[in-house]
Amino acid sequence: MMWLCMSLLLWGTSLLLPQSVAAGIHDLYAQAGVKEMAEPLAAPEFALTTIEGRMIDSSHLRGNVVLVNFWATWCGPCKEEMPALKRLKESFAGSSFELLAVTTDQQVEAIRTFVRALGLEFPVLLDNTKDVSAAFGVRGLPTTVLIDRQGHLVGRAVGPRAWDSAESVALVRQILEGMK
Repeated sequence: MMWLCMSLLLWGTSLLLPQSVAAGIHDLYAQAGVKEMAEPLAAPEFALTTIEGRMIDSSHLRGNVVLVNFWATWCGPCKEEMPALKRLKESFAGSSFELLAVTTDQQVEAIRTFVRALGLEFPVLLDNTKDVSAAFGVRGLPTTVLIDRQGHLVGRAVGPRAWDSAESVALVRQILEGMK
């Protein structure tokens, strides 16, 4: 009888978990719509200023999993995915997960207005020269890259994604845990 109860409990619990949580890291990349890098590449180092005037140096982010989202206020799909990025960041509050939004927009006040309207609390960086975007090979917006704790580029997505989906959350969690 005890065996039957345990079996039912485990079976019922498995129904509550998204299938992707049990999937391997390679499956999670595909399910989240993120291209896994065949070989992790050293992510380009950069230093950019936030819209508040604070300098962010990527070398200080080592040891964290970092999602860098390249976007613009004139890009409809970029603006549509921002609330999901906000929820993803909130899902990992207090962890070693960092989210950076990099924009090439020149209209800083329009950026600030957008950020305030959505209540975004992650750093929004200004890439006025577009050098950082070029270093990451950004050719269209939005483009998002994932960087592991060792500073390696491990994933890339071009186009909007549901960053707060169970698959995306599971992918970030797996990268945080260092599983490949």
